[in-house]
Amino acid sequence: MTLLCHWRLKIAELSKSQVLKFAQGFDGELNSIEPLKIEASGRIYFRVQSKENSYVVSFDDRPINGQLVFAQRANELALSNVKVPKIFELNSDNYLTIQEDLGDHALIAEKDFYKNHKLVLLSLELLNTLHQSKHTDLHSTFWMGLESHAKKFSKIFCKEFLKIKMFDEYEDFFIDMRPAIMDQQWTNCHFDFERRNIHVLDNGDLALIDFQDMCFGPIGIDLAGILIDHYTPCDVDTLKDFCNIFSELSIYKLTPEEVYCATLWGGLQRNLRIMGTLTELYLKSDRSFRLKDLPQIVSNTAILSNELQQTCLTNFLQDTVSKALKKELSIL
Repeated sequence: MTLLCHWRLKIAELSKSQVLKFAQGFDGELNSIEPLKIEASGRIYFRVQSKENSYVVSFDDRPINGQLVFAQRANELALSNVKVPKIFELNSDNYLTIQEDLGDHALIAEKDFYKNHKLVLLSLELLNTLHQSKHTDLHSTFWMGLESHAKKFSKIFCKEFLKIKMFDEYEDFFIDMRPAIMDQQWTNCHFDFERRNIHVLDNGDLALIDFQDMCFGPIGIDLAGILIDHYTPCDVDTLKDFCNIFSELSIYKLTPEEVYCATLWGGLQRNLRIMGTLTELYLKSDRSFRLKDLPQIVSNTAILSNELQQTCLTNFLQDTVSKALKKELSIL
């Protein structure tokens, strides 16, 4: 349902009073609003409340994978038994939605997440359910971004941000990575299946958010998202244990070795892309809020490349990138 409004929002004009006015058109008792977060993509979230009710309002004016796609994916996922926030109101003209408030207990708040086998298992079960969800118009253009993602690391992160020269064998590494990604099992891919985007509900169930960028892609991308995060050191033995568990519950009947290899390559590709993305946001938009995560991402990427016997990349990350990054962050 689209609420008719006589005003049209632009990103430069977005204010709390406008968002609250929109929400009050749905629930006239709402009287307070607070900003929640701004995503790397530019999505903005607010919580609006009254004495009786609480909702989340999202603003996303992207022409691709914006609010219409979000609402469509929400309906499809809910029909496939994936818990997602209900969409109470959609205003496509002003790029706004009113959503169910799932609370603030995201898995990112779990400090010892990888020691909590119950929560990790629930996350992997959620991923397996996502793999079985039914969708229309789920694009499969992931392969088109492989080279550009790799170049984000070399061109933006290394050259423009750190001002260092790439090692000569980087093109050879990409030749190895492409078939390792393309030959994996492909499935429904959230594309950012990490702890920030999974909430624990009051009844202990898990709910998924920020799924508008779903695509049809390699299984290792989302496995890496939940099993190799950007905030804690990657432990290889723990990673292998959880890959073994996923091989047993997955609908695809993959061997533990296949799951582990897919996760390593998925994590490597994902991390290279994200290092480029985070620094691009800083260089172009002065958004430095995630730069603090870069040292851990570099460290984890070196571990993954070492496991995959990508020696040149491992040495480059440990000997050149880490030192240059430490120096660059110290002067920001």
